[in-house]
Order: sequence, then C-alpha cells, then structure tokens
Amino acid sequence: MKTIIRSIPAFIILTFCPMLSAQEGGKDMPVQKTVAYTPVSGMNTSEDFTVSSNGHDIWVESIGPGGMENLNAAVFSCEGRQRIIINAGEPIESYSIQPKSTGIRGAAKGERLEFEIPGPCKLYIKVNSKPYLALFANPLETDAPKEGAKGVDYYGPGNHDVGQIEIHDNQTIYISGGAHVSARVTGSAKNVRIFGRGSLTGNIRVSGCENFSVEGIFMRNTSGWANTVTNSTATVYDNVKVFSHTGTWGLDGINPVSCKGFLINDCFLRTRDDCVAVKSNGNPEDYDLSSRDITVENSIMVGWDHADGVTLGFELNGGAVENVLVRNCDILRARGSGRTGGHSAFSIVCDGASQVRNIYFEDIRVEADIEYKNLEIILTEAERYGNGVMGSLEGVHLKNVSWENAMKPFTIVGHPTRFVKNVTFTNCYVGGKLLTGLEDADFQIEFAEGIEFVPGGAVTVDRYPNQEVRGRVAGQRRPTGTAQNR
Repeated sequence: MKTIIRSIPAFIILTFCPMLSAQEGGKDMPVQKTVAYTPVSGMNTSEDFTVSSNGHDIWVESIGPGGMENLNAAVFSCEGRQRIIINAGEPIESYSIQPKSTGIRGAAKGERLEFEIPGPCKLYIKVNSKPYLALFANPLETDAPKEGAKGVDYYGPGNHDVGQIEIHDNQTIYISGGAHVSARVTGSAKNVRIFGRGSLTGNIRVSGCENFSVEGIFMRNTSGWANTVTNSTATVYDNVKVFSHTGTWGLDGINPVSCKGFLINDCFLRTRDDCVAVKSNGNPEDYDLSSRDITVENSIMVGWDHADGVTLGFELNGGAVENVLVRNCDILRARGSGRTGGHSAFSIVCDGASQVRNIYFEDIRVEADIEYKNLEIILTEAERYGNGVMGSLEGVHLKNVSWENAMKPFTIVGHPTRFVKNVTFTNCYVGGKLLTGLEDADFQIEFAEGIEFVPGGAVTVDRYPNQEVRGRVAGQRRPTGTAQNR
C-alpha cells in the first residue's frame, strides 16, 4: 500500500507530572501524564474559556454557527489524575458539570472553576450563560504510527482539505492530535481503520464493509447524517466525539443501517437530530435488510434539537431488528417536535415492515432536560416514513433505568390491528421513585399488552456483539457515580 504523508512538523507536547514513581508512605504514587496539542491554524480559538490540565495549557476551540449554538472543545490525552482549571474570563455565578453520574464537583472562585478528574473522561460543562464547554480527556495513545509508516495514510498537525477519501481494503487512516481533516469518507471495503486524536469535518458514508472501525477522533458535521454505515458487519466506533450543528433536520450522529455486529462504545454525541439511530432500510435484492447484534454503551448523548439520545427508527422498512443492547449511557438532553408528537430520551419507532424484538436498555441515566417524553415505544401505521407495510414490536426490556424528570410522559402505543407486546421495567426509577406500576408515572398506553414491572434484577443479557475494541475489552463498565477511564 502506498504511504501518503500530509503533514506539517508536529508540535505535540508530552508533559509529565513530577510524581512519576515517587514514593510516599512506602507506596508508589500513580503515574500522571498530560499530552496537549497545538492549535490548528485557521480554526477558531475560544473567546469564552481557557483550560489547563495539571498546569499545562489545553487549546480550546470554538465550533459552530455562533452564540449558544457553539460548542467550546478542549481536547487532550492523559493518564492518571488531572487538576483541571477553567478560566471563564468573568466572575462565575453558576456552573454545572455533567454527566451527574461522574460525581465530579467543582469549586468556583472569581473567574476560575477547578476540579479533579481521575483520568480520561468526557465532561459537558456549563458556566453562566456561555456556550457549553466539552472536555475531552482521551486515554494516551498506545499504537500511534510514526509519520512515514508503511501502509498508513498519515495526517499530521495542521489543516488538510482533502475533499473525498474513497476507502479500500486493508487501509489505515491516522489523524494525529493537532490535525484537522476536511473530507467525505465513502466506499466499500474490508479491514479499514480510521483513528487518532485529531478532528474530521465531514461525513462518513460507507456500505458493504467488514471490520470497519473509527476510533478516538473528533467529528464535526453540518449536513446530513455524520456517520452512515450500511449493510456492514463487525463495525466499531470507539471514543468518537460527534458535534453536528448549523442545520436542523437529518444531522444524526451515528446511524447503523441494516448492520450486523455493530459496537458504539465510549462516544460523546451532541447532534441536532438523533444522536444514535438504528435503522433497517434498503432494497432486499441488494442486501439483507435486517439489523442485529448492536451494542451502544458507555456513551454520552446530548440531543440538542429535534433529537433523541438513542432511537430505533423511524426507517425500519424490512427484516428483523433484533438483539440491540443500550447500556451504561448518560442522556443529558432530548428536545424537539416530531412526527410522533415530540422527541424522547430514547425510543423505538417502528414505522415500517421490520420485526423489532429482543431490545435491551440497561443502566441508563436520563437527566432533567427532556422537552417532550421520557420514553417512546410506538408501532405506527407505517406511513410517516414507511411504505405502508406494518411490522411488529415485542420484547423490550428496561433495567436499572432512571429518569430525573418526573413530569414527562412514557408513551407505549401500538395499532388497533397490531399491539406492542411484552415491555418489562426492572428496577427503574422516575424522579427518584421506583416504578412499580402504571400509577407511578404518566404512562400513555394504547394497544399494548404484557407490560410488567419487576422490582429486582431479573433481566440480564450478554453484550451484542461480543467483540473487542482494539487495545482493551469494550464491555468494561464505568461504575455509577465515578469518572473512570473510558
């Protein structure tokens, strides 16, 4: 494979705290490392915040169309505890650090907000009335290639306007920290890996792939679905950050369409349409329409506008959609109207001929900023996006799910000719109260049967799919209430 080198000299700062192998009380102190990346020429430096980690300046980029629609992003890599200092340039009167499940608390004094993180994590921070700040503390890279490495399309620090990247078999694309690539990624291939600590502005639209992975990068998108993977097997999105902005409709984050064996792990998505949308669509003469063995876990979703955190639908137009597991996720926001009366924190909307079954939502934390619905499970007449052929929806299991906002409804709606069947709530809470029956929350139910409330932990499920993320097992959980390397 030809080596492609597009770079300017690298300016990556690897800094170490002085406590490497230090002794205190006869015990080794943990290693603490910080890797900061230089600003990218031509990109906007934030006027809202400056950030440091363990005393080292972290570049804060401002992205978006302006005002509150912008996102400030501080991207770096680290190992071990980090002391974060944020300077807001004005007296701090209010702030929040999300997800709440991290348990991270800050201390504000004057213009500074300070707190510690135990290591790599993703935080979403609000200060006064400023646009949000996303803190992306990545794990240290363990397998970054060297510039000029054989068989690697290498993008070093700086701006790269590529236009289009057509993938091919056995391809490695590396976007280093401090690099920004503008490109559309398209094609059909086997054994493709896109990874690094840099950023990509554009879309990934691939089909018919096998062993396709995207890892570590920060994606920005202003048009269409940011990531569309169709009719593919063995796909991994790990530690990917997605920010979709400027437009309104159709700016989804990651969309598996008729895929088998798809893993979304440790991702952050703030999008103007659905953060993650599992779909089943296409021509049955060209490929198997079914979607199965899909896992979404250890991730953070911010449905900014017209967006669910996670949805199965709308486009479920044929084949089974089965064995889907959403686990250990924080949904911080879900807002916007839609064709079923408004978006929800997470949902299943079967608006086509698919047979939806064996769906699991486990260890999900939904915070308060939900505009319309906490939950939606609906089987339509298949005419909103569908082709008029109805499907089926049964076997939905919710375990250890908490919704903070008790004022929003739970919608479970079937069709007079075809009911939603067998929905189980196990150890679920709304507004801090255990769900023991329909009277414990605002349930809006029509044409449904087999709704059950279980107080204990009766429902368990193995991961879908059972595969590894490069470098570590993808199923390691982040315990509730802590910020762990993710």
